[in-house]
Amino acid sequence: MKQIIWILLAILAMAPAAALHAHDNETARGGWAFGFQVGAGGLLPTGSLTDDLKGCALFTGGLNAEYNRLRLKADVAYGQPSFKNENPYAVFDDTGRLLQRNATSNPTMLGVGLQVGYTVWRQGRVSVTPLVGMSWNRLSWNLNHIKYEADDEGEEHPVIEKVTGTHESSLSWMASVDIDIKLHGKLVDNPAGDDLAHYTSSLRISPFVTYARYSHLNPQVKGTCIGATVTYAGLLRLMK
Repeated sequence: MKQIIWILLAILAMAPAAALHAHDNETARGGWAFGFQVGAGGLLPTGSLTDDLKGCALFTGGLNAEYNRLRLKADVAYGQPSFKNENPYAVFDDTGRLLQRNATSNPTMLGVGLQVGYTVWRQGRVSVTPLVGMSWNRLSWNLNHIKYEADDEGEEHPVIEKVTGTHESSLSWMASVDIDIKLHGKLVDNPAGDDLAHYTSSLRISPFVTYARYSHLNPQVKGTCIGATVTYAGLLRLMK
């Protein structure tokens, strides 16, 4: 996994040199552009994250700003990974009996990413943009708090005393690659002025890797999350 990260960073570092050798059969593109992306994908945890969590489908959307070949990308992802551990805080009484249990089998995961990248290759309808940045994600779910009550025969049985909400958050690095396949382009009215702008729609395939650690779980879990999204991307480029 570390090799993948170093490869992505190396590509990004070599971006200016690679851009000098890139060929573009379309009209040269420059200046400011603004856009969005929306789609879906999937995520798989690795490392000790797999002790507590399974993978999940993702729904994602976000915004882009570009200047020449530079890209700033902000996106939000939503998913519901399944729990593998019913008592991730390891709360037991003195006799080893369970005192907490997940009230929901799938926590809600909300992720926010902010990345910067550089388009290193553009040929015909395809462009490639490596990105690096930061990722924040939050897991939220409900917990059953258990107590033990004796029945008429003196046998103790677990009952739910109360239900409370809890959450765990992680802030760390992420890296990805946007592979844009142009679908169509056309001239449109510039919503911010009287001149024209060029609107381009693309199919964007974005493999990514990010790191997560949940320190308050017992024991704490950490590892990388590997995934990919497929989105529709629209970009409005201003024309001088």
